[in-house]
Amino acid sequence: MISTMSCGRCTATKMLREICSVRSFSTSAWRLHRFKSQKINLAKGFGSKWRLANGKALDGKKYGPLTDLPDYTFLDGRPTPLTRKQQQRLAEKKQVAARVDELLGELNFAKERYREQMKNKQTEKPFPLKPKS
Repeated sequence: MISTMSCGRCTATKMLREICSVRSFSTSAWRLHRFKSQKINLAKGFGSKWRLANGKALDGKKYGPLTDLPDYTFLDGRPTPLTRKQQQRLAEKKQVAARVDELLGELNFAKERYREQMKNKQTEKPFPLKPKS
């Protein structure tokens, strides 16, 4: 019979340890339970707070020398071909840049239109007829 013990964080800690001690089940469930109880976001990865505080990518795979630079160089100075992932990242960056340029154009158009409307409102003549009394 499996008994449970209260540890403050979870009442099923001992039960999880006994289940995870079975060789075929592995200890991954216990590790996952432990990380959930410590409220660590596994999607961000370990060290993500440090990376963000130091101005680096969230998970270490988004940008940087290991992802942006080629794996090798030719001794005669020829450029190295881009990998498929590098080409995909370059295409994504171009799409984002095009979208940003489009949105900035719309924003500048809206600002200019607003200025013209305010200018027209100030130069507009008052109504020439007097209201009936």
